Amino acid sequence: MDSQRRRSVLALIFICCAISSTSSNQAGTNYRDSDEFFNSDSICISDHYIMESYFTRHTSLDDSEFRNFLLLQQCSDKVPTQDSNIVPLTSLIQHRNITGEGSHRNLLTSIKIQFLHHSESEFRELVIVERLPLGVFADPFELQSLQKRSVFSDVSVFGDTNLELPSFRSNRSVVEIHVEISSRDYENGKIRLKLPLHARYQPLDDSGYSRVEFGEPDLFLCSSHVQNQRHEQRRCLVLSIGRLKTESRSVFWDIPAGIRGHTEYVSALTFAAAVLSAFSILVASVLSLKVESCKNAKQS
Repeated sequence: MDSQRRRSVLALIFICCAISSTSSNQAGTNYRDSDEFFNSDSICISDHYIMESYFTRHTSLDDSEFRNFLLLQQCSDKVPTQDSNIVPLTSLIQHRNITGEGSHRNLLTSIKIQFLHHSESEFRELVIVERLPLGVFADPFELQSLQKRSVFSDVSVFGDTNLELPSFRSNRSVVEIHVEISSRDYENGKIRLKLPLHARYQPLDDSGYSRVEFGEPDLFLCSSHVQNQRHEQRRCLVLSIGRLKTESRSVFWDIPAGIRGHTEYVSALTFAAAVLSAFSILVASVLSLKVESCKNAKQS
């Protein structure tokens, strides 16, 4: 009886190991396939913004879901375009840093792009998708003013755009920036961007700071958007899909946060200030009533 039970347990363990190894192999194959796609193929979207197409199907930003979304947007037609001989030599984030002070900072990014052939290219727009970490947001109205000043050709914010929510009640947001490029940009291959960002109210932390980390942006080279044509698809070359952490140097922002150990002192001081204020208002009301009664007595 014991030997039969032992055999069944061993058989069950063998089956579980076989299933796990099969699933891991499938996952590894899918990951390699996706990497091959991102290095060789293009996507086709029907909307002006890439993230607009994503958020019509999803309610929040998730990195793995966004990656799967891009895989589903592969161009079905394999007909070569007039720019089929354009091959990206380099798509490199040369420099990336956070500048400024306080809760208002600027994310600086320098991008270098070079191509083998660039004459009469239909890909006239570089699209940068910044997936912001939790606790940081971009003001849509501020970005619109930058667009009016021709800093960007187009820009929009997707995801959680409620600027008043604290960090622990908000979701991630993403900024999609469009920059028009010309033959001169193809030759020089360097584009510099400055994205203004703001910090949300951070949760309590014993260190007094809450650290957020910025990953690399997603880079696409897209054809011009054809307005008033709903079924017209826009072709985009996938230059790079940003990772959660930069390979060369991670970009951090240490945002001030309340210290958990100070909550008791702050609560006690707030309660004392509220009681003192209420008592002062009561005394002032009583004194004003006495003054009014004295004036009425003298007049009578």
